[in-house]
Amino acid sequence: MNFLLTPLYTRVFLKEDYGIVTELYAYVAFLIVFLTYGMETAFFRFGSKCKSESERNKVFSTAFISVLTTAILFIALISASLESVASLMGYENNPEYILYFAWIIGLDAMVTIPLAKLRMANKPVNFAVVNLASVILNIGLNLFFILYCPYAMANPEVLGGEWVSQYYNPAIGIGYIFVANLASSILKFVLLLPAMIDLKFGFDFALWKRLMPYALPLLFLGLAGIVNETFDRAFFGDISGLPKIIADKELGVYGACYKVAMLLSIGIQAYRFAAEPFIFSMAADQNRDRSQATIMKFYFIVACFIALVILCFLDVALLLIGEEYREGKGVIPILLLAYIFFGAFFNLSFWYKLNDKTIYGAFIAAAGAVITVLTNLLLVPLYSYYGAAIATLLAYAAMAILSFILGQKKHAVPYDTKKILIILLAAIALYAPNFLLQLSGWSKYVLASMSVISFAVFILISEKELLNKLKNVSSRNNK
Repeated sequence: MNFLLTPLYTRVFLKEDYGIVTELYAYVAFLIVFLTYGMETAFFRFGSKCKSESERNKVFSTAFISVLTTAILFIALISASLESVASLMGYENNPEYILYFAWIIGLDAMVTIPLAKLRMANKPVNFAVVNLASVILNIGLNLFFILYCPYAMANPEVLGGEWVSQYYNPAIGIGYIFVANLASSILKFVLLLPAMIDLKFGFDFALWKRLMPYALPLLFLGLAGIVNETFDRAFFGDISGLPKIIADKELGVYGACYKVAMLLSIGIQAYRFAAEPFIFSMAADQNRDRSQATIMKFYFIVACFIALVILCFLDVALLLIGEEYREGKGVIPILLLAYIFFGAFFNLSFWYKLNDKTIYGAFIAAAGAVITVLTNLLLVPLYSYYGAAIATLLAYAAMAILSFILGQKKHAVPYDTKKILIILLAAIALYAPNFLLQLSGWSKYVLASMSVISFAVFILISEKELLNKLKNVSSRNNK
């Protein structure tokens, strides 16, 4: 959601203000994982093994009540100690930011299991409607608070100008971003209330005791994963050695360029939403390993194609952010490669999830977290946000490689590693002339187009069998 609003934020707010937004949302990601503690994946795993709808509903109600309880406790705890928490985080002058985020995080945690239920029930329309309504409200309120209200205050004669002048407070500034997010989280919660209220199966303590040993290692996996994803932004100011105002500006630039790289991350996230329930549904299928190998190759094709398009047409992608933030564009290729490895790691995680050996996932992610922390501590003071980007790449690459090595020892999957490597190297080789020549004008776009088309032709020729197989599967599903 914040990705969609990046063009607005980076054209309205100062770098140091956007740095605060970047830092606080980094904490959100960490705490959402903490409050859901692997229960979403546990719900998929245990729900997919149920033989009846009533059994699946029991799994849902138990998982949901568990997460609901911890989310309520979290909101109550933060609310009761608001001043202390705000002071600890350096926001003693704006404790309301912390309160907003306590509610945002708590509400978003509460809806995790109901949303997972929609995914498991193959109700993509319902899932999309809930999320789209939330996004539309968030965007609408951001446009209202950040664009319309300042305009109406300067021009009281416009529609609603008098009301805005009376109630709108420009000093709140970026606080209105958080107010809009809170409103969208409340809407999502309300839209999912019917699913939450239907808890006739109650809380099964015996089932919960079976869910937790599966889920808790995923908590550590998730926390370690979020350390890898957000440590560089959440603690940038602490480890950069820069004065706070400068650190916030640097973080603002880095956070904006990170959003450009998220063009690929959004595709990976959509893939994760679709792939996870699909792979779990094939848990008992004798061809599941071959299917995983095919999906992995297809993932690399799509991810490398998207990354190549972004890099070859980077000046177009950079229109997403304000001009003064584009000084950090050099980190985007590094972050895109990091995201490719992250997606590969996700694909490589199914061997321990399907075999109920999630402790291995926790170990792998912990190793990645250690690499993230150490490389950030080493590189950020030397190279600022370039060091942070390199640390992210090293961590995700290490996690993917470690998961592959362990997975092939514990549960071998016939991945076509040679062809996957060729696909990755082909994308890098086709981007290289664009990076080295740095052409301008129409010749730049001709070269970029030739690079992208060449990659597409290479895939069409070399992977004709794979593409035909996927086409046949799609045709069967549409019948």
